Amino acid sequence: MVEDISSERWVSREVSRRDLLAGMLSIGVSGAVLAACSSSSPTKHIPTVPSFPLGAASRAKSKPVEITIWQGMGATNGKPLGYLTDQFNASQNDVYATVVDQNNYTSLLTAYTAALSGGALPDVVQMETSDLQLMIDSDSAIPVQSAINAERYSLSDYVPSTVNYFRVDDVVWALPFSISGEVLFYNKVAVEKAGLDPNSPPLTLDELRTWAEKIVSTKTEKYGMSLKLTPSTFEEWMAMGGQTIVNHENGRSGRATAVTFDDSFGRSLFTWWDDMVKDKIAQTTSATTYDDLYAILSQIAPMTIETSAAIGDAIYFLQSKPNPALALGVGPLPGPSSPNGASSNGGVFVGGSGLYIVKLRSTPERQDAAWQYIKFLMEPAQQAYWAAQTGYIAVRKSALTQPTLVNAWNSYPEYRVAYDQILASPANPATAGYVSGASTGVDNAIEAGLTALSSGASPAAALAQAARSANSAIAQYNSRV
Repeated sequence: MVEDISSERWVSREVSRRDLLAGMLSIGVSGAVLAACSSSSPTKHIPTVPSFPLGAASRAKSKPVEITIWQGMGATNGKPLGYLTDQFNASQNDVYATVVDQNNYTSLLTAYTAALSGGALPDVVQMETSDLQLMIDSDSAIPVQSAINAERYSLSDYVPSTVNYFRVDDVVWALPFSISGEVLFYNKVAVEKAGLDPNSPPLTLDELRTWAEKIVSTKTEKYGMSLKLTPSTFEEWMAMGGQTIVNHENGRSGRATAVTFDDSFGRSLFTWWDDMVKDKIAQTTSATTYDDLYAILSQIAPMTIETSAAIGDAIYFLQSKPNPALALGVGPLPGPSSPNGASSNGGVFVGGSGLYIVKLRSTPERQDAAWQYIKFLMEPAQQAYWAAQTGYIAVRKSALTQPTLVNAWNSYPEYRVAYDQILASPANPATAGYVSGASTGVDNAIEAGLTALSSGASPAAALAQAARSANSAIAQYNSRV
């Protein structure tokens, strides 16, 4: 069922990020260490990857080696993870894994932060994509690149974009796990009533506006769509135009020191958004709730852009409360059709989380055990089960041939949309997503800029203010590390 997201989420995240920095200092993470993790120089360099104790778990004198996994998805998606963990434990005798549910990502980050300065840490931790730079700066995890190198583990079967998000300076820090992408949700019944083809959803922002205008002009519903006040959609559109959010190749060839979105292309996106709202063919909804999906269910606005992770919730709701006026449609994320001379290498980046191997206060045996566990979860059969049970994207391409996923996608083809658009995205800094320890401040600045449009600010002024606030957040974060 669709769940409400507390408006306190952003406040909690900000406090947790500040606390993480305090935890870093308490364990003696120096400026030199942080600089080694992510250079402040734009010069490309290849960092030193530490060695990995491959095979240590199988050589351990006392077996099984017991490890703990912290997950932040909550109970619903925790159930299939628990099933896979039981399967892993039964598949071998060297390692025994236990999963601890931290309820949500905010609580997980808070608990991990507190444990940095003393206390029991997990051996595997599931962190959101936006926490990548924070994990690097904490110096608490050994990059999975170390294990990849030691085992000569191949990433060729992985969907490139899912791995590239966790790659900084040619080092992969975590393996992707609960991966999702933004897609277009729409009510097929309403759009057909408006004279539109529900089987050919709009692919560009121009086409999306045309659909919204038609819905309003035919009085099918009050608004053509809901525009959620979330920074992620703007950031996805930038990537689709081949543009970065921060400098130094989106923070991947050096530590990000400034944003790059305050340009003619960024202003064109703010202008499109502003025109949609001013012309009353779109309404704005909160960034921290699913009000945009409720607007579809309530027949107020039949379209919105949302995370593919919400598809399962939407399907469940429609099945539990059938309504002939509602039929779920899911299409690729519409994007800018004329990227103002930008590269044609545009595409989407992923959201979700990755699995890290914790090294702080750990042992070689537990680090290797953590790697064996993560590898098991990444096998095609496990990825097919995970995707079929949760709606998250299978990160292994060969998982698509597994009967479990084939049957699930035949029943619910909506789940495949996000996978196909991520698979089609080229590998480059724009589609990898941006990396910054100040990501909460940057995201909040973009959200504030979009909100300012509804208060009468011009697109240029709103975007410029967003850039100033984001740059301030980046500078403050960098000064602390």
